[in-house]
Amino acid sequence: MSTTPAPTDNTWSRAWLDALMQFSQPGRMRRGQRFARRGKVKRFEIRPGEILAEVREGDQSYDVRIQLQVLPDETWEQIVERLSSQALYSARLLEGEMPPEVVQVFEDVGAPLFPRADELQASCTCPDWEVPCKHIAAIYYLLAERFDQDPFLLFQVRGRSKAQILAMLRALRQTQVEPENEEEAFVAPPLEAVLDTFWDIGPEIKSIVFDISPPAATLPQLRRLGPFPSTSLDLITLLAPIYETVSHRAQEWALQQIELQP
Repeated sequence: MSTTPAPTDNTWSRAWLDALMQFSQPGRMRRGQRFARRGKVKRFEIRPGEILAEVREGDQSYDVRIQLQVLPDETWEQIVERLSSQALYSARLLEGEMPPEVVQVFEDVGAPLFPRADELQASCTCPDWEVPCKHIAAIYYLLAERFDQDPFLLFQVRGRSKAQILAMLRALRQTQVEPENEEEAFVAPPLEAVLDTFWDIGPEIKSIVFDISPPAATLPQLRRLGPFPSTSLDLITLLAPIYETVSHRAQEWALQQIELQP
């Protein structure tokens, strides 16, 4: 079990630094924190499994390189599968939010989101041979700030971008709602065969169970689809009023049916 506490909203930086503090010298981390506030970082780049930075001190410039272990494909598949099985998690992720519970999902598959000592390597071209030197520690703190601004960068340093994860999540969600074979799919009768009863409510109404509660994320159907490849229009914004109206009318109708039930 990990000793790193799961973050709550806006505390991803704290969880990241807590993980590093478990194998970093506190005094050097404090020096790095002070150094990070001086604005000496001239280049800062986050790649899958790697962070590159250039730090200035006086007339000298030092290169910092931080490497994190990239998770293998099969591990990412397990993670996304678990995320997709939880409607609340997947809805928030597809809406662009990072639920704190993802930390436990990584733990459950044996791949902690935050690094351990054997998963992180750092180097600096400065004369200080200790790790972390103040330049490396400064980058640790700048990373913490970036993770608060965009927690999806935690996925990127572990090997997958936000776009890749959301694409995997959408694809898996679609396969979960599709029937396994054509025999399981509902086949509607031709319209001309049901014209006389098309608008009638049959006895099946009694078997309908209503769960009237707001969705975990706004417009989850549209957000699961993602950007529409055939147009540059923001269809989510354009269609939102229609979906909201339909949802409101459906809720009113459901409430009426509940009131009519004996």
